[in-house]
Amino acid sequence: MSAAPRESRTVREIPALLRKKRWKVLVDQAAVPPAASPAPATPDPHASIPTTGPYAGHLHFDASIAPVLRTEVDVAAYVRRGTSRLPVDTAALSTEEPLSPDLRLALGMLQRLEDSALAESRAMLATATGNEARITAFLATWLVDRFWQSRALRDLLTGDHSTERPRPQHRPGVRHTLRRVHADRVQPLISPLWTGLAGEAVAAGHMSRMAIQEASLQSALRALSRRTGGETHRVLEVVIERHQASVDFFSAEAIARLTRSRREALTARVLLALGSPLEGGGIPDPDLRPALAVLGAAAEDRAALRRARYEITRLLPGPALPDPHLGSLPQIGA
Repeated sequence: MSAAPRESRTVREIPALLRKKRWKVLVDQAAVPPAASPAPATPDPHASIPTTGPYAGHLHFDASIAPVLRTEVDVAAYVRRGTSRLPVDTAALSTEEPLSPDLRLALGMLQRLEDSALAESRAMLATATGNEARITAFLATWLVDRFWQSRALRDLLTGDHSTERPRPQHRPGVRHTLRRVHADRVQPLISPLWTGLAGEAVAAGHMSRMAIQEASLQSALRALSRRTGGETHRVLEVVIERHQASVDFFSAEAIARLTRSRREALTARVLLALGSPLEGGGIPDPDLRPALAVLGAAAEDRAALRRARYEITRLLPGPALPDPHLGSLPQIGA
């Protein structure tokens, strides 16, 4: 009997409780924005741009970054030149007198050296050399050039056979096997170390190595061309001419770097001392020494092979840096 009056009283008190708990909302009818705090002053980065000296006009360019090296070689023109397969008249080749065994041995070694461009580029692009825009632009076309030049030499030996490859006539030795293991497994681990220790200076070593290799290939092919005729002679002359652009580029890049700083010259000396440019991809061909004996049979050809190396090594600090493979050639009359 007493519960009903208490319940009705509680219901009557609800509106009063709601009125007491109403929120008061103030509306700013004038819509006056709050006073904004002044923004901190931002320094003008262009105020620090050098106006004089070798870095004038460059905001993020100082002595900590080596300037881009530009030589007289027109890389854009070389890229626009294009490249394609070098035609070999295999029908005419089949009617001519075949090459002698010693000339086939020498040509086979040069074909495999031409074919080592991919391994050489891997060693270069895995280091700071890959940051050089002009070098990477050149290498993109140079790799295709070397491929087609290697294919043309292969066609002279195999007659455009789809699967046959010129094989070395001598068995690989222990040194050959160890160098192959080094190139496949150790070199990828050493490349970051090279970059850390030598930095941008390692490009001088790579350009020196490739300048010697390109000039040596051209000299060796010229020595071989003088002893051939017909279609073989024609194809060799085309490959020799195609090498000239690479000789010019790598030589100009190497000489400019070797004469620019002693650090780059020392780095190039160390890299050349680690392996001969005649060892394609850092792996000596089993036929390299016998092929050099054939190619260097004449005094003028031996002198040309040594001169291809001397044009670069004469700029290196320290004593003479001879090639161990060229040392096996006779000195008298060279």
